[in-house]
Amino acid sequence: MLRHLLLASVAFAATLSQADISYTAQPDPASQKLQVTIHVDKGTEQTVFRMPVWSPGFYFVLNFQDKVSDVRAIGEDGSDLKIEHSGARWAVQNPSKGALTLRYKVLGDDQGLGFFRVHIGPHDCFVNGSAAFMYAEGRKEEPCRLKVYVPQGWRIATPMDPDGPGWRADTGYDEFVDHPLQMGKFERRDFEVEGIPFSAIYVANDGISADLDDSAQRLKVCSVPAIKLFGTTGFKRYMYIVHLSVGDFAGGLEHRASNVIAVPNSDVIHLDELGTHEYFHAWNVKQIRPKVLGPFDYTQKVVTGALWFSEGVTDYYAQITAHRAKVHDDNWLFQALSRQIQELQRGTTRKTMTVEECSREAWRNGFGNVGDLSYYNKGLVAGLIFDAAIRAETKGQKSLDDVMRLLYQRYHLPQPGFGEDDLRATISEVAGADLGPLYDRMIRSTDELPYEELKRVGLRVLAPGDQALGYGFETSNGAVT
Repeated sequence: MLRHLLLASVAFAATLSQADISYTAQPDPASQKLQVTIHVDKGTEQTVFRMPVWSPGFYFVLNFQDKVSDVRAIGEDGSDLKIEHSGARWAVQNPSKGALTLRYKVLGDDQGLGFFRVHIGPHDCFVNGSAAFMYAEGRKEEPCRLKVYVPQGWRIATPMDPDGPGWRADTGYDEFVDHPLQMGKFERRDFEVEGIPFSAIYVANDGISADLDDSAQRLKVCSVPAIKLFGTTGFKRYMYIVHLSVGDFAGGLEHRASNVIAVPNSDVIHLDELGTHEYFHAWNVKQIRPKVLGPFDYTQKVVTGALWFSEGVTDYYAQITAHRAKVHDDNWLFQALSRQIQELQRGTTRKTMTVEECSREAWRNGFGNVGDLSYYNKGLVAGLIFDAAIRAETKGQKSLDDVMRLLYQRYHLPQPGFGEDDLRATISEVAGADLGPLYDRMIRSTDELPYEELKRVGLRVLAPGDQALGYGFETSNGAVT
C-alpha cells in the first residue's frame, strides 16, 4: 500500500517540525482500519492522551475508545515508551521529556457511509474527528496540523484550512476535530454564496441518478438567508457532505464549517429544511452556544437546559430560511408550523416536564425527546411565539432575528458561551419589555403555551384537533417574512 500513497514520508517529516501537535491519518480498506499518528514535539515526563467519549452535536456517550487498538508510543530516540491504559485514557511515560509519537488504529465500521464514527469501505472513507483523533491532555489549545495518506485515485474533501499539502486548525483541538474528512470517490459541486466558497460533496455506494447540479443549486439558494440575517459568518468556507446511504441513522450532524447528511440515494435530492437546519447551526450552536458547548469537555456528559434553543429554535429557522430562500411557498410554511403545533398538543409529557428539563435529559437517547416531548418540537414552537411577541412589543421594528444577531455579537467564538438566564434577558432587551414571565411560562413551566401571543401579530391558531393554522407576518409590501 505504501507505494500508492499520495503523500511522501519526507513531506510528513517536514510538517512535524512546523507545529506542536501534528497528526496523520491513513485509511486501509483491506483491514477496515484507520492508522493514526500523533506527534508531540514538546514532551513531559508523562503525557496523557484521551479519546473523546462523545461527539459535539450528538448528546450521547458513544465511547469511541472501544474502536481503538494497537496503541504504541515511541520516544525521541525511537524506543518504545511505557503506556498505562484505562478506559479512554492512555498515559505515556516519557522520562527523557523529549518529543514523542503515539500510533494507534481505529476500526472503521460505522454503518452506511459513516456519520458519528469512522467508516472505511472499498472506495471511500469518512472520519468524524472526535471518533478518530485523541488529544494531549492540557494541550487542546495548541495548533494542530494534519497529513492524510490515501490510496491512489482517492480524493480528499474537508473544510479545514489548507496548509501546503495538508491542513491546519490554528485554534486547537476543538476546531480540528470539528472538521470531518471525506476520502475516496465522490462527486463534488463548488459554488459561491455571498462571496464565500461552498462545496457539496456527494458520496454513494452505487451510481447517482439525481441531478446533482440541481441539488447543489438548491443548496446554494438555501444558504443565502442565514448569511443575510447575521451579516457575517464564523467560517471561511462551507461544505455540505451528503451521504446517499442510510445505515443505522438518517438525518444530519452539524460541524463548525460543514455538515454531514445521510439520506437515501433517490432520483431527487432536495435537502431543503434538513440542509438549512444543519447549516443554521454554523451560527446557532457553533458560535451562539451554552457555555458548556465550547470549549468542550470530551470526557463526560455535558448538560445544559438550553438545547430547546440550540436545536428547537434552529429548527424554527430551518423552516423560516427555507421559506425565505423561496424553495417553499407561504402555504408550505403555514402547514409546516401547523404540524409542529399539532404534534406538541397531541403529546402528554409536556404536562409533566418542562422543555428546559427535557433539554437536560438529552443524554438519555441522544435524539431530543423524553416520552413524546421533544425539545426540537417545543423549542420550535416557543421560537415562533417569541418571534411574535417581540414583533408585537416593538410594533414590527424588531423580531427574533434581532435576538439572534445580538447573541452572535456577544457570544461568538472565541468569547465564552451564554448562561441560560442570558437568553431570558436578551429576549427582553430586544423586545424593550419584560418578557421574563413569558419565558418562564414557556421554558420553565408545564403550563400550556400562550398561543394568544400569536394573535397580536395576526396569526391564528385553531382549536386543538383542527387541521389548520392561519399564519402571516405582514410587511409594507405584503410579503411573509
